[in-house]
Amino acid sequence: MEFNDGWDLFAALTGIAILILCVVLSFVLISVRNKIVTRAGRTLDRVDREVGPLLRNLNTTVENVNESLVKVDGELEKVGSITGNAAHISSNVANITSLVTSAVGSPLVKAAAFGFGLRSAVKRRGQEADEEQVRRMVEASKQTKRERKQARKDRKSRKRRK
Repeated sequence: MEFNDGWDLFAALTGIAILILCVVLSFVLISVRNKIVTRAGRTLDRVDREVGPLLRNLNTTVENVNESLVKVDGELEKVGSITGNAAHISSNVANITSLVTSAVGSPLVKAAAFGFGLRSAVKRRGQEADEEQVRRMVEASKQTKRERKQARKDRKSRKRRK
């Protein structure tokens, strides 16, 4: 190889220097890359060792929660059944109450009217007091009938809401 002037020599030396620099930098970068890969491998090994037990614990926890939810569902079904039975019993009690009230209420009014007629025939004294008492009894009977009607209306409105 022949160099015609100093610039050719300079260019050749500069090229060789850049080549040597590239080779040295390549070795340095490969060394750094190896260290990074080694550290990343160690970190991943540590993560693998720690995540395994965590995932097993998580799996156990999820299984326990699922078992608890199944139990809760069963209990909710029982509560729903009990609530339905209680509503049915309440309805039956209301019906029996209205039946007894109607069965007993009407004869009481008749008995009160009969007592009034008997008293007015036997005694003329204290007529106003007796009349007032009978009026109260009749008014109480009417009030009972009003309450029964209101109770029926309330039951009907409750059934409609359901």
